[in-house]
Amino acid sequence: MLQTILTINSWTQGWLGIMGAVLWQSALLVGLATVIAWYLRRSSPTVRYWLWQIVAIKLLLMPFWTFAIPILAWPESKPLDQSAEYKTPLDRSQDMDRLKIINPVPLTDGGGTQTVSHTESRWKIFTAITWQTWLLLIWLAIILWQIVRLLWQRLRLAKLLKQGVPASAELSALVAALAGQIGLRRVPAAVCVAGDCPLFVCGLRRPRLVLPGRLMASLDHAERRQVILHELGHIKRHDLFWGWPVEIARIVYFFNPLVYWAGYQLRLERELACDQLAMARSGHPPADYARTLVQVVSHASQPASVQAAAIAAGLTGNEKKDEG
Repeated sequence: MLQTILTINSWTQGWLGIMGAVLWQSALLVGLATVIAWYLRRSSPTVRYWLWQIVAIKLLLMPFWTFAIPILAWPESKPLDQSAEYKTPLDRSQDMDRLKIINPVPLTDGGGTQTVSHTESRWKIFTAITWQTWLLLIWLAIILWQIVRLLWQRLRLAKLLKQGVPASAELSALVAALAGQIGLRRVPAAVCVAGDCPLFVCGLRRPRLVLPGRLMASLDHAERRQVILHELGHIKRHDLFWGWPVEIARIVYFFNPLVYWAGYQLRLERELACDQLAMARSGHPPADYARTLVQVVSHASQPASVQAAAIAAGLTGNEKKDEG
């Protein structure tokens, strides 16, 4: 047991150094990307989107692609110990001897001494764990909790999809026509669900377009074209796949606020790019499209857990709309 604890303690030293390098290097990376995005503010949102996508991928690769800056140490004024050159560092066996647990008293009083010895042994093993190791365990526990939470949200999303029904022939024909207009090879299946959930697309291999029934009934033909074009734009741009790098980075670096900032900017530019596509293909002025977005937001009053399930998995294109 002590051997295992010592091994983990040695690992955590390297892990803590990597996390420290990730913190300050991510600050430089995100700061540089923010400046570049500001200079590109008049360019296409697709350009800024890929800028932040590169940042997200770099954040994932950062533990394997960090560099260390050596810190110069000030010379000590204390005279050197002449016997120091004859000293050797403690090896692992000596570390084990310092932490070795010895039961000096045999069992002579009916088990009482043995019980005390075992209690002392457990306490010494507990105290052998360094604070760096405890920090690593907390980090792993929070990551595990986030994964479980994401799986639970996906189950909620699957339950919502099971309650859906195939869209009407009119809606299905509209989706097929718009998919062909923007050049999609495969037309996503259109599913209508009850309630006031937002429009979103899901599924990497078999994309599905989820349409809330009440919202579709409240929109006219032109407004339907606009919102469906926006969601089909996510499939055209492969946002279902490219939404995962930033989500994984957010799970791993949950303690770093700059990761949340990069994720927010990436999702914002993603939505602007799909808005641009929808306005260009629908043939309506931006004012009409803005009114349609306001109407969509007014219907998005579903439970937060359902919306969070779609957003967390990178499946929905409504985060910007909800914030607007």
